[in-house]
Amino acid sequence: MSKAADVLTTYRDNDLTFFALTYKNYDATAECLGDLRKHYPASRVILRSDGDPDRRLPILAQRNQVDFRGELRLFGIENGGAVIERMLVLFLEKPTRYLFKIDPDTVIHRRFQYLPVRSGLFGTLQLEHETPSVQGGCMGFTRDAAEQILKSKMLRDSRLREPAKFISDSPYFLRMAHRADRCGLASFDWILPWIAGELRIPMYPFDEVNSGWQQAPPNPDQRYAVSHPRAVLS
Repeated sequence: MSKAADVLTTYRDNDLTFFALTYKNYDATAECLGDLRKHYPASRVILRSDGDPDRRLPILAQRNQVDFRGELRLFGIENGGAVIERMLVLFLEKPTRYLFKIDPDTVIHRRFQYLPVRSGLFGTLQLEHETPSVQGGCMGFTRDAAEQILKSKMLRDSRLREPAKFISDSPYFLRMAHRADRCGLASFDWILPWIAGELRIPMYPFDEVNSGWQQAPPNPDQRYAVSHPRAVLS
């Protein structure tokens, strides 16, 4: 432990599990896994194909010593929280102290300088005054938070399959509905904070991560260990 009792600086690779979901984005996935293994050679990594039959994926996973799961598509809004539930189930098969959900276009620049000890969800906070959430490009979970979310069975709430019908229940359902209307998908960004709020699971910033949407954030002198998304080369 560091001098500050709320951070851990002496973590090991086997304290961390990384989870990535892939669907028709092989090149980004390969680049992400390459970055990840450079900095965390011994951490558990789960790569779940969400209905992508690309035959290169098992080979990529084997090359990077990754736990590969080729499974049916669950991300569609018609499946509600099933895609998140599956992530937590896979994580808890061989749980570690932390889980990091990352997108294939997430960049791992270096190792974390520290990890938080406080229970909860952590990363880059967004819309803190309206619908606070952790941005989904890189979301951290402590093991107990992941266990609490899964045990609650709230990911099986039928409202998550048709959020537009329940926007009066919570402003998070309005966010979910907008996401579903735009791309037909469920949302890690809005489902998880809704559940965290209901269960009183803390969400808090983790300044080793800079995760946004669509535009790659600056990272001078590797200020951030992880950023999202990856810059697109012209």
